[in-house]
Amino acid sequence: MTRIKPRVALAAVVALAATALASSGAAASPVHHHHPKPDTTVTIYLTRHGQTLLNTLERVQGWTDSPLVVGTNADGSVLDARILPQTVGKNLRAREGKMDAAYSADMKRHYETATFLLKGAKQQNLSIKQDSRLREINFGKYEGAENKEMWSAIVEHMGYTVNHDAPATAPVDATGQNGGWQTMQLLAINEKGLKAMMAAMKEIAQEPTETGVSLPAEDCTDVSKRMMASLNEIAKKASQQRDDKVLVVSSGLSITCAIDSLGTTVNTAISNVAVSKLEYKKGKWTVKSVGDTSYRQ
Repeated sequence: MTRIKPRVALAAVVALAATALASSGAAASPVHHHHPKPDTTVTIYLTRHGQTLLNTLERVQGWTDSPLVVGTNADGSVLDARILPQTVGKNLRAREGKMDAAYSADMKRHYETATFLLKGAKQQNLSIKQDSRLREINFGKYEGAENKEMWSAIVEHMGYTVNHDAPATAPVDATGQNGGWQTMQLLAINEKGLKAMMAAMKEIAQEPTETGVSLPAEDCTDVSKRMMASLNEIAKKASQQRDDKVLVVSSGLSITCAIDSLGTTVNTAISNVAVSKLEYKKGKWTVKSVGDTSYRQ
């Protein structure tokens, strides 16, 4: 009896297996080599909400909410804050292209703004995901108060003097003090910076109210932490899904604090429906523009 060498026997077995597969019609599965795709550069169109009822009434609006305002101006013309977001959405589509995803804070004013932005872009079918971390800063006991009351208290807490009887934009006197509340607000921002102002706001906004209730308030550090946590999640998900254009609707001071945390100082107010463009790639952010109002025209 002839003994088959092990190596020859193995070859025979392989040959038989191949013959069996061929005769049964089966084919060997191809081998796929998966190569990770390069990270997509994600552009975030970080947009402030439209003009609201409380904006019109000059009231503090942080975690307090109100809808986009519809009414009549002093000259009899129509005031409809739903129109401007549609114009911005149309121009975003024309200049930047279609949005791949959309997010907003979880309040009515943010969701309405995102809805009308997408309507203007003819992308009504794109779902809007809501995230409470995209909310405006919490103004504590000043929620719903007059803007004049809160900002006067803040700048006075910082060592400035406000002339409460003067018009809001009245100039300072010879001492560099005693201007109107808006004048002193702008002076404090230019001299001390927005972060210092929000830190001062948090200190006094957590003091007990007349009824003895103490309410939580935030400063820029608090807000930028939650804002950037949300924006990082949004950008990472978009990059993984190859979505390169994302609409995000938030609020003015929250946008300002987030951008400040990325190394770009913003000392001017961000207008309603103004767009700030941020780019994200491989975990790094680049601020491309801040408070761009050109899309409104």
